[in-house]
Amino acid sequence: MRSEKELKYLTKSLLHHPSPYIIYELDGSIAWANLAANYIFNLSSLDEISVVKIDDRVKGDFGDPESIALYYDTPIEISLREINFLMRTRVHMIPVDISNGIMLIELLCSSKEGLDALRNTIDCIENHRIELAYQKQVNLKTNEVTGLEALLRLQDGRGGYLRNDQIIPQIEGESLFSLVVLESLVQLAKFLEVKDKIGFKDATLYLNVSAHTIMHPEFCSIFTEFVDKHNLKDNQFGLEVTETAELSDIKVASDSLKLLKAKGIKIALDDFGAGYASLKYIRELPIDVVKLDKHFTFNISDPTTARLISFVSEVCEDLNLEMIGEGIETEEEKNLMIDLGCKTGQGYLMHRPNFLESFKVKES
Repeated sequence: MRSEKELKYLTKSLLHHPSPYIIYELDGSIAWANLAANYIFNLSSLDEISVVKIDDRVKGDFGDPESIALYYDTPIEISLREINFLMRTRVHMIPVDISNGIMLIELLCSSKEGLDALRNTIDCIENHRIELAYQKQVNLKTNEVTGLEALLRLQDGRGGYLRNDQIIPQIEGESLFSLVVLESLVQLAKFLEVKDKIGFKDATLYLNVSAHTIMHPEFCSIFTEFVDKHNLKDNQFGLEVTETAELSDIKVASDSLKLLKAKGIKIALDDFGAGYASLKYIRELPIDVVKLDKHFTFNISDPTTARLISFVSEVCEDLNLEMIGEGIETEEEKNLMIDLGCKTGQGYLMHRPNFLESFKVKES
């Protein structure tokens, strides 16, 4: 740096940069964090955060002091107060001299909305503000309850709830989502304790998981241990896999889901038709249920949409897959779904999501 003035400008620029940055010491501590990093982690002191694990190929390789800095796209494990999680990062290895340098870690977050989602999710995890609401899935002809979907609710700390569509897409690539899933399983266990008593003995209880979660190394063990711990029988528990992001390795996902199916876990493909990979997923993943995206239901009176729904129904019939129509809100939509071959549905017409306590009160 040629002058103290230039150094000041550079430091201020990094401090106010919209991407979160931290400077990492090789002992695992954090020497500095910019305003964006302080924001998402809600730091009162740098002692509250440390890097637990970073790829060994990164450490100490600072390259040539006369050359451009090296960088690596790699996940790191962060310890923040009482929780640990992974985050996607770009680690900039900036050489100072021939033997050492500065490790500048950029946390990959592309927007202010992403920063808000990370901060809010961390806050919900740390303060146990994760809840589940449950919505019935019913036989459209008999009204028999065939399943219940557990829907994530994140409290905002002010008596309301955060919007899932603004949170989940921003965090599903992080292991923060896996922490949300773990907390959800704690809530799910409370429902299972009373499931038979409140009239849902034969209904499958589904939990939503993101496509990214399937790729998590501990994905299978998390859910198989849950089944064993609660002595669940076949089809008592299911997973709804949302295809909001492309699976990076179909074979890994397929192998994981096969293991889960072997434990009696029912596998549903959620939001079918909303993503470009739907038909490929049906062909290559061992699924039991196809959940037709609600936008088909909303436009069911359109002849082209109706034909598409009929086509999906025929495919499910041929492949012996259950089909569930989402977002049914009127009698007309319900009747048209039945006419097009959809036997099971979910939506406000049949049932609005309720928390566990509401089911207990109704039963008593």
